[in-house]
Amino acid sequence: MLISAGLLTVLLVLCKPSAVWQCARAASLPLLAGALAVYLGSMLLVAWRWQLLLRADGVRVSLLRLTRYYLIGFFFNNFLPSSIGGDVARVMYAARQTGSVTHSFSAVFVERLIGFLAMASLALASMLALIHTFDPRTAVWLGGLTCGLTLVFVVVSAVSFSVRAQTWLAALCVRARWPQAGARVAEAGAAIQRYRAQRGTLLAVFAISLLYQMVLGGFTYMVTQATGLTAPLWLVFALMQLSSMAGIVPITLETAGMREGIYVFALQPLGYAPSVVLTALLLVRVVSVLGSAMGGIVLMCEPQGAPHAACAPRVLSGTQEAQQCHGT
Repeated sequence: MLISAGLLTVLLVLCKPSAVWQCARAASLPLLAGALAVYLGSMLLVAWRWQLLLRADGVRVSLLRLTRYYLIGFFFNNFLPSSIGGDVARVMYAARQTGSVTHSFSAVFVERLIGFLAMASLALASMLALIHTFDPRTAVWLGGLTCGLTLVFVVVSAVSFSVRAQTWLAALCVRARWPQAGARVAEAGAAIQRYRAQRGTLLAVFAISLLYQMVLGGFTYMVTQATGLTAPLWLVFALMQLSSMAGIVPITLETAGMREGIYVFALQPLGYAPSVVLTALLLVRVVSVLGSAMGGIVLMCEPQGAPHAACAPRVLSGTQEAQQCHGT
């Protein structure tokens, strides 16, 4: 949080708070409202890809329930370091339906992993297509950061689906006198390995992830247009992918300061006013927080505490959930 506050303070000083405020006041409210609607609608896509993975593991949960859990996850993302805080919440809430934290974890882990690969693929493709638009110095650090993060995601994916790596990690836990941790690693590894045989599902999840990133790109572009930032769609889109990838590193609060900094320092050499760029990205964050606030409302309405085993069957949908949890 301190790093995010420091980065945002430096950016505000460089871009002049008065100029940022004037740009924010002139923003188009109808476009911002439309962007908020797009953001909320995108929750259905990510809930759908999560549902596909759970279904491939023999778990059936309604799309509406998973969408609620995703909103709760996004709510937590805005108040915990990096973008994985919400994933922990999703794992715990989904475990109420699966009856197993391990199965919930494996589904969320594989979903996020494929989402990162889709993000990296789009970032790499976008940067390769647009690298000529930047000056040499900017092109080097943007290209290097994109390639480096993409390589990290590819390596993590390969290791995650490697039986040898999982066996080694489980054995390491046992040697370190953490037998329970070793058993959990082995169990989670086995659950992840089951997805290797579900190639159709993995391809579908990857395709949905690509679509989701494109929808988020449209959302970001709508906000930039609302503030008068005239950067083209694919440039805004490419920088969005890169800044989201960089946000996985848990040093900022939901990429706060890091995302804005990447946009400002990438677009300033191209002639875009830093104050307009910073205003656009701050409003992207404000609209995202407003959308995530829906997760806070859902959280308050969600029953707390672990449900009885009868309320956490392996197969659930719609009225069956309500009937079982209310004993009818």
